[in-house]
Amino acid sequence: MRNIPWKEIEKAHVRTYDPITEYGGWGLKGGAFWNKKNGKAINISGDIGIQLELKNGKKLLIGTQKENEANQVLKTYQDKI
Repeated sequence: MRNIPWKEIEKAHVRTYDPITEYGGWGLKGGAFWNKKNGKAINISGDIGIQLELKNGKKLLIGTQKENEANQVLKTYQDKI
């Protein structure tokens, strides 16, 4: 388990992505074995995710199938970023 404090997040948004070409498929992907510029991804299925861009330059994409709910949460907490 990892906790990312709000103060470490530079930018957060919901986006469509291609799991195969950007991260090499589904699961815990990215980092050392795949396209490093995209960062890491944690996903199960689908092609919608919450993209976190951290102040240290790292990126993390968290997959979701609930695009509207994800946008609502980010809108609610936007002032913390």
